[in-house]
Amino acid sequence: MSDYLPKECLTEILVRVPVKSLLRFRCVSKTWDSLISSPAFITTHLNHAHHKASHGERSNHQFILFRHYSCCDSISEDDHGYRTYITSKEEECFALHKDDESFPHNPTLKLNPPHNSSEKYFPIVGSMNGIVCMINWNECVFWNPSLNKTMKTSFETGFPSFFPVKHLLGLGCDPITNDLKLVRLFYSKEHVVPPLVEIFTLSTNSWREVSVPGPMYIVVQSKSSPQAFVSGAFHWVAYTPPQQGSICNVIVAFDMANEVFYEIALPSCLASKRHLNMTVVLLNGSLSLVPDNEVYGDSYYSSSVWIMKEYGVAESWTKLFDIDIGEQEVRRVITFRNNGELLLISNLGELLSYEPYTQETTDLHFGRYISNSDVPTYKTGSYFVDTHMESLVLLNE
Repeated sequence: MSDYLPKECLTEILVRVPVKSLLRFRCVSKTWDSLISSPAFITTHLNHAHHKASHGERSNHQFILFRHYSCCDSISEDDHGYRTYITSKEEECFALHKDDESFPHNPTLKLNPPHNSSEKYFPIVGSMNGIVCMINWNECVFWNPSLNKTMKTSFETGFPSFFPVKHLLGLGCDPITNDLKLVRLFYSKEHVVPPLVEIFTLSTNSWREVSVPGPMYIVVQSKSSPQAFVSGAFHWVAYTPPQQGSICNVIVAFDMANEVFYEIALPSCLASKRHLNMTVVLLNGSLSLVPDNEVYGDSYYSSSVWIMKEYGVAESWTKLFDIDIGEQEVRRVITFRNNGELLLISNLGELLSYEPYTQETTDLHFGRYISNSDVPTYKTGSYFVDTHMESLVLLNE
């Protein structure tokens, strides 16, 4: 029967179908397999999911991705009452969740990461177009959990062979070609600017150096906050090198289509603040500044949340609120939830959900370290939460 449907009608039907069903539907016929596997359909399916998300429609393709690294201490007691504490193998855990009251204890789907490691957890750059990008020593891994497919690329590129003092990464999408790009900033010496810059393009599986000069700032990257990609650009908080004397904090943005850097001013009260313990995230598609007190430590404690109401207009920065979680302090904000609450980690290592206007804090009972107990303990530095959209990207790899 499907052979009698015009291709356009079949496409309109199938773009609404979840990824796992589409993988099964490839077995229906050669026509269906050819259609679903085509780059045009993969792009159309992804664009349809983005369209629904941008209009606030609920979709079966959308989840939140949660990564944590845990171990479990168990207690064994012999006949004489002597207790032995046994630490089981540590584990890096990935799962997809619905952003509701079931988070973080009842995942929709547990995932098998594309690597086996009981000794460390890998930094995650971000999640975009169904692809999770993470770092494993000298290589970068692009992973589609829905397909359980990966693409890997080495950092052994045209840059100097010595290990950099610092390198930072940003994951974005070229709004013209819809292609994923990974930009890398390479600082070869302490506080020396500009950094070298190179780009990896997923469709060509290749690195190339960017000819435009890098930013004249030291860029700061959060350990666990999701990427701030909006208006076709990736964003970082940055500051002037110490040797320049005067302090200037800005947001550095990299335009993924034109491959150029530009600056966005911070609120005037933050622009010259020494050791700005903040990072940039998105709130309803707008740039926001949130506390990240792991950057410089508690000596420069930050608790305020700001939003840029009009992109690129410095005067539109507005302070939303200060976070108050009682006797505890904020270690870092991870992300905003769909209900407007903040997901954050306290200085005691607790994972909390914070309602900013009632100042109500909900302990998610996930993460406090309890020595010699029979409950899991978690390395809070490993927490990563970001929106995740199922896609067919990497299907043909």
